[in-house]
Amino acid sequence: MRDVPDGGGRAQPGGGQRVLGLGVDLVELDRVERALARWGRRIVERLMAPPEASRLPAGEPFRTRAFAEAIAVKEAASKALGTGWTRGVFWRHVELDTTAAPRAALHDGAARRAAAMGAREARVAELEVRDGLVIAEVWLVA
Repeated sequence: MRDVPDGGGRAQPGGGQRVLGLGVDLVELDRVERALARWGRRIVERLMAPPEASRLPAGEPFRTRAFAEAIAVKEAASKALGTGWTRGVFWRHVELDTTAAPRAALHDGAARRAAAMGAREARVAELEVRDGLVIAEVWLVA
């Protein structure tokens, strides 16, 4: 467990929120681009629930980037949960929500696992693209 940094990168004093799980993932943009070219809608439907998939941009390279960001956040969240894609946690149970600050919305098995851990929030602490890689870090916060 570690303290959650405040906006200045410093840990909050005692009584602050605690990180109960942390996951990091890297996704190669060119691999996602090839997967979308090969599998198209099928891969999107396999990894995303319809509401999340409907928010993907239509045009390239924006679609590839958005899909890669979602994959990285989903993978990082599964690591933070400590389950990977097992024990009732599936790809569609983790949703990248970018309507405000990026966050990982947890549903079904992922939400149950987070609650059992005592987590109230799945925070996207980092989400960026650098040198052809999407980097995501997700914290489960008490």
